[in-house]
Amino acid sequence: MRILAIDTALDLCSVAFVTATGRGPALSEPLARGHAERLFAMVEAVLAEDGAKLEDADRIAVTIGPGSFTGIRIGLAAARGFALALGRPVIGVDTLEALAASAAERPSGPVFAAIDARKGEVYAAVYDRGAEAVAPFAADVAAALDRVPHDCGLVIGSGAPLLAHAATVAGRRLPPLEPLAGPDIRKVAAIAAARAPAVRPPAPLYLRAPDAKPQAGRMAHLFAVEAAS
Repeated sequence: MRILAIDTALDLCSVAFVTATGRGPALSEPLARGHAERLFAMVEAVLAEDGAKLEDADRIAVTIGPGSFTGIRIGLAAARGFALALGRPVIGVDTLEALAASAAERPSGPVFAAIDARKGEVYAAVYDRGAEAVAPFAADVAAALDRVPHDCGLVIGSGAPLLAHAATVAGRRLPPLEPLAGPDIRKVAAIAAARAPAVRPPAPLYLRAPDAKPQAGRMAHLFAVEAAS
């Protein structure tokens, strides 16, 4: 199985064309804005490195959030466009789930995945041995700190430094931190490879209302140009 994996939900733009075991090329660039402008070039780059064509993908994987409203929409639009053109299934992957799976080493207990949601808040969830133990939620940092399990083995994600600061102020100790800016795109692909395609296309996972609306006309133009090329 070959998976084209896309992640534009956070401050990275990541693409991979890999097998279910993660073998194959991957690219990831720090990018707070401009995901739409870089995404197609990065897809072309990983395909070229592998000597493959887009038609060689068996399924499309995409992160569905939580994260940047505009970034989530860009990734989903691209994944759905590719899937429709190719007649392949598209698999949505929760950003927090992928983050929890991206730990450099196997943690000793549950993983608290946290994303900096700005405005003094985080998006967070708890995973225990790969299974969701606490569903994704949005909360201010102090409230989120109270939901870190007592036996937590790792706090991972861009929200980890915020929680560490709050813990210091509160006189508490946290388990090891891994402040990743985003998930390992190969883990996104691996999760999608193990998941049965849903009957309906994946939907965005928003945990609060968006701060801004995407530029729909600009996105439609970008995808029309790509389809025609």
